[in-house]
Amino acid sequence: MLSLALTTAPAMPDSLDLAAQLLDVYRTRQALDARPETGPYDVAQAYAVQRAVWREMTQGARPAAWKVGAPNRHTEPTAAAVFPQRVTHAVAARSARFAAGEFLSLGVEAEIAVCFGCDLAARDEPYGADEIRAAIASAHVAIELVDTRLADADAAGPLWRLADSLLNGGLVIGAEIANWRDQTFSDLTVRIDVDGQRLIETVGCQPLDDLLYCLPWWLARNGGARAGDIVTTGAWNGMHRISMPAQIRVEFVGLGEAVALVA
Repeated sequence: MLSLALTTAPAMPDSLDLAAQLLDVYRTRQALDARPETGPYDVAQAYAVQRAVWREMTQGARPAAWKVGAPNRHTEPTAAAVFPQRVTHAVAARSARFAAGEFLSLGVEAEIAVCFGCDLAARDEPYGADEIRAAIASAHVAIELVDTRLADADAAGPLWRLADSLLNGGLVIGAEIANWRDQTFSDLTVRIDVDGQRLIETVGCQPLDDLLYCLPWWLARNGGARAGDIVTTGAWNGMHRISMPAQIRVEFVGLGEAVALVA
């Protein structure tokens, strides 16, 4: 008599369980050894994990700052809300300050963020570029501080990275860019200095060749925007790992700068 062994498909991971693993890292400061097979099984679940972590970390506050981006125009963008306690304004040339103990590791990106000046209501028809530009009150030089709760973010895979708030560690809103609507945002010299030393200097144009490229997608996914919402729009010259403590300065030559101290 032939015996047939029954096999059971592995159980799909539970979104709340995955969120609990990330939340435990925030509490213990011990990075999570994550692999693709142990994490979210699709993009929808990765966002569900994001939301669960957000609810616990903010007591359910509405997000007012976001990072949005895509590696190219053939890939759907992704987004993650930035915790309000991790958003800081560098006012009047003063450094934004962060405690090094809040980070497991530290990376830095030079970015430009926009701030909406009026509400854009949720609607079925995508917002056009002119409508979006008219709703934006200001654009700012920004620093994204990169951190991750994952022991090896590359090995963990894209769904874990999406669940982990796209590796966001903080956002520094720096100088307002004068007459930003008149800027072409092309051939800009972008510098990142760390502790007074030049880390990188590049000349180029904005991510995806359009500062606002991802915003119609984000508005549709987010259900519109409210006055005061901030969206940062992607790295101009890559992400760079640095040691802590660190004094960080990002400059868009001719447009302004942002400065942060992580110590």
